[in-house]
Amino acid sequence: MRRLIIAALPLAGLALATPASADAVADFYKDKTVTAISGGGAGGGFSFVARVLGRHMAGNIPGKPTWVVTAMPGAGGARSIKYIVNAAAQDGTTIGAVLPPSILSPLLRKKVGYDSAKLQWIGSVTAQASVLVAWKTSPAKTLEVAKKIEVTTATSSKLSSGYLFPAWMNATNGTKFKIISGYRGADRQNAAMETGEVNGRSSFYNSFKTTKPHWLKDKTIIPLVYMGPVTADLKDVPYMMDLMKTKEQKEIGNFLQTGSRVGNGFFVSPAVPKARVMALRAAFNKTVASKAFLAEAKKRSMIVSPVRGEELDAIVAKAMKTSPATINRFKKLVKIDKLKSRKKK
Repeated sequence: MRRLIIAALPLAGLALATPASADAVADFYKDKTVTAISGGGAGGGFSFVARVLGRHMAGNIPGKPTWVVTAMPGAGGARSIKYIVNAAAQDGTTIGAVLPPSILSPLLRKKVGYDSAKLQWIGSVTAQASVLVAWKTSPAKTLEVAKKIEVTTATSSKLSSGYLFPAWMNATNGTKFKIISGYRGADRQNAAMETGEVNGRSSFYNSFKTTKPHWLKDKTIIPLVYMGPVTADLKDVPYMMDLMKTKEQKEIGNFLQTGSRVGNGFFVSPAVPKARVMALRAAFNKTVASKAFLAEAKKRSMIVSPVRGEELDAIVAKAMKTSPATINRFKKLVKIDKLKSRKKK
């Protein structure tokens, strides 16, 4: 039964800053540039959403700073978070456009360089489904056939959803996905499908819908299975949680969907002063409710179902408290239990 339902939260009841603190925040951001760093590729859906959001949100931040977007793909999004937390400005001028799988990375590999529970969340444009697709020339165009025929898929690393999702399907449903790492960013993974290097990939439905809508319309890509929030557009596609048979599988399946619950989430590092965090949250909430933003989002085929920063804090905190036994079992099932920590460069 499909039980994971993400609803838009009310945007009322925002915490109000005192006039003095509001003036201080405005003074700080005046003439500054806010850099939103996407954990995905420059041509991917997460960079796309960051650009659309920025066009509207910059004017709602006190002081009206400039907003620019850069991409830093790698390690399933973990590379960008590590940079934001440890090397970027810690004053609120750097915002992360999270690649959702990276939220779980600290639980799956030692010494990734950050603690997801300490990130300060600004908000999410929408929770979103993660979908495993096959290219139109793939030897398998249904999940059932993928249990009989090897299907190659592209991903950046073993910490990305592009690896974890198909690997989990292999472990629980007997599919034969052969997952090839090393394709950093959506652009390279999409190109690998187009040239026939691989038969498919896993990404987020909103990303395909905003950057490759014609692929969906023309059935150039064929959804095989999805996870995350129940999505009307995917009503005829097998839903991962419906395929989970045991209590253990359902528990791990819910853990794996943490990134989908966060979706197009934005955060700042733990060191950013709370007054600036609250100002960014207020600006985000105002933006995603504005007619101008919603009109552009509709024009760009973006799904908008906002999740407030406080709710994202709770979602991530819950995931980070998952028992070590559950995490270790998951790592063994998807064959990442032997992953070594990355060496410092």
